[in-house]
Amino acid sequence: MTEQNYIFGYGSLIESESRLRTTPNAKNVYPIIVKGLKRGWFARTGGNSLSTTFLGCIRDSKSTVNGVIYKVSEKEIEGLDSREKGYSRELIESEAIDFLFDIKDNNMKVWTYLNEFVNFEALKKNFPNKEFPIVQSYVDMCINGCLEIETKFDKAKEIGFTKMFIESTEYWNQFWANDRIYPRRAFIYRPNANTIDTYLKDYLKDKSLFNKIYIE
Repeated sequence: MTEQNYIFGYGSLIESESRLRTTPNAKNVYPIIVKGLKRGWFARTGGNSLSTTFLGCIRDSKSTVNGVIYKVSEKEIEGLDSREKGYSRELIESEAIDFLFDIKDNNMKVWTYLNEFVNFEALKKNFPNKEFPIVQSYVDMCINGCLEIETKFDKAKEIGFTKMFIESTEYWNQFWANDRIYPRRAFIYRPNANTIDTYLKDYLKDKSLFNKIYIE
């Protein structure tokens, strides 16, 4: 039997709108937990305009991350490889995956995009700073995706999928810009802004960070 390729998305790819921009056929996603990976704010991309620090992922035997998987064709993988420049596409071992749904496809190859750093000092150089902050529009995208998953999968809701996303993401810091349009009335442009903010206030390890987010 031919193996089916899947992509594991642990950041913006969790949200349907973001994911479908790159892979229009990826409407059906399934939540999983992966052991041996660490997610954090240490990914950068090149460019001449204002930039940000994105979520990245590295191998770490002591860490666990949650996210979603979805089927992809070889051609769609090529498109994702182009989108995820600066990341390395690597295979996730099947024994590292906990499925939060009733799996019907037993012949899967699950890929994800990881970062490569020589050591922790190299990793630290990519932490959010004034020039490359965490931006709220990207945070909103990721957390909105988690909330979507909780509405579709009872097991994901039961384990607190959104809470797990926040708590298992490392290196949040004070370089965090609120770039929502007209942020004082953010709900007009991001209808669930209050829900997202409540999750952040409740589950960030450093609860003081929420009040340090600055307006751009």
